[in-house]
Amino acid sequence: MAPMPEVDTSEGSIQPGVRRLGSALRELQNRVSSTSAPNEVAEAAALAIEIISATLEPYRYLAARDSGWSDISRGSGSRTLNPIFHDVELNTQSFMGTIKFSAFHLGGNGAVHGGAIPMMFDEALGRLANFGRPICRTAYLNVDFRNVTPLDVDLQVSARIEKIEGRKRYLHAAVHHGEILTAEAHALFLELKEGAA
Repeated sequence: MAPMPEVDTSEGSIQPGVRRLGSALRELQNRVSSTSAPNEVAEAAALAIEIISATLEPYRYLAARDSGWSDISRGSGSRTLNPIFHDVELNTQSFMGTIKFSAFHLGGNGAVHGGAIPMMFDEALGRLANFGRPICRTAYLNVDFRNVTPLDVDLQVSARIEKIEGRKRYLHAAVHHGEILTAEAHALFLELKEGAA
């Protein structure tokens, strides 16, 4: 199986309109997550969102596997569950980037929700595991929470390849708030067999 082409996963590789759409949706997620709007305002907003969804429906990719459409090829521009990675440095051995979680990712006691952190790690590790190599998928992702991960601050995310054994790619990632390690992950990504989805 030939290596995947090295694609530009930076925010700048996304069409400006799609990038703006993703940014607007992130802001909407934050507003909805923290709203105390009265019922009539919520109903009006829901109608507006339904109209937007109908506007976008004709342009939806339905056969994602066959179209080359993926979170890797799209970068983070329109993938709005995770915040966007900024200042990304990526090569075949390591990934570094900055990320900021917002109100949409709020968990208990003002910290980032525990479920958002593994998802963020999976994106960073997936970019690294697939960079310049045949495509692979997550086999396991183990996360250790070391300290509170705060909202609305820049966090440094790093990842590295630990070893590659045949189709198996072992990786490690960490997120820091300044000097404080807030979480780390160990993962195994498995290269797909020929013809596998």
